[in-house]
Amino acid sequence: MTQTEVAAALGATLSRINQLVNGRTYKHLHGTAGMRVTDGGERYGIAETPERRKCREARFWDRVDRSAGVNVCWPFKGVKGNRYGTTAAGQGMTGSVSAHVVAFTLANGLQQALPSSTLLRHLCDYKPCCNPAHLLPGTKSENNRDTWVARKEGRAGAKEVTEPIVPPSGGWQIATGDLAELDREARVSEFWSRVDRGGGDDACWPWTAKTRNHFGYGQLRWEGVQAALAHRIAYALSQEVAYKELGSVVIRHTCPEETYRNNCNNPRHLRAGSQAENIADKALHGTQPRGERHPMGRRFPDALIREMRIRFWTAPADQRPTITALAQEAGTSIAVMSRWLRGEHRTDAGGPITATPDDAQRG
Repeated sequence: MTQTEVAAALGATLSRINQLVNGRTYKHLHGTAGMRVTDGGERYGIAETPERRKCREARFWDRVDRSAGVNVCWPFKGVKGNRYGTTAAGQGMTGSVSAHVVAFTLANGLQQALPSSTLLRHLCDYKPCCNPAHLLPGTKSENNRDTWVARKEGRAGAKEVTEPIVPPSGGWQIATGDLAELDREARVSEFWSRVDRGGGDDACWPWTAKTRNHFGYGQLRWEGVQAALAHRIAYALSQEVAYKELGSVVIRHTCPEETYRNNCNNPRHLRAGSQAENIADKALHGTQPRGERHPMGRRFPDALIREMRIRFWTAPADQRPTITALAQEAGTSIAVMSRWLRGEHRTDAGGPITATPDDAQRG
């Protein structure tokens, strides 16, 4: 069952169920007390890409003021007074919302924060500071002693750190860059993570995510478009143009294989063209949805229309059901039923579309 289904069955909110599943509440029931719970490297049920991870980390470090230098305090922006900074984004990344804990975890390249039983002591005695060179793992008693010493000396702010923590051999891992560009790279990587490119450069690349429109094309939100089509996104990326720049241009599938012809996102199989060319392609490939295969025709299967035709045309003229009665029975309009019976629409459904000579004689 999904979390949404569980919430509906128990009459609880989705957020409450999510907190319970991820161990943020009732931790003693499933042994997660004192443990850090992260998002497990998944976002919306899909494995997080390295580009998205870098973007998330860069967003955090953008909120840390590092302008003063390497060995001075790096305060978390927006914090007033000598208080700890908090960030909701840190919970998913490291298992903690405390800004200094998130900073220590990311800067040291750890998968998640240290157990909550291990505290991080501020060597600078400045709680908003997120400089990993000022953060030292310790116990609660050591942290309390630091607070007692600061109060005894009458210090209310930061103090100079004469012996900062030495960074690892590779240096502190601090993600930086233009946030808009990093987010763009992350979105592109997330798009391609939903496409199966395992068959090689010349094979079809099917859409693997569940989000599709009623025609079966993959879709997702892209560049401000709520339901952008996956194959159009793939073509736009290959041509290095914005999605909206495609305008009314139709993107045709020229796939050699029939299996994924309308579900392929390989730019090598995509061509720009007109609607007339696209319809001609569908007729050539036999992929034009007709009859009950068309989304608008699924309500009326071929068997139903064939039965209506048989009942109408094989009965003697004076015993035929009226078109109005058949339309009401099928749940459609009189005009549509009339076209069905005469074979003007749904020609592939089968059945007679005119009275036979024998029926005409009986009538």
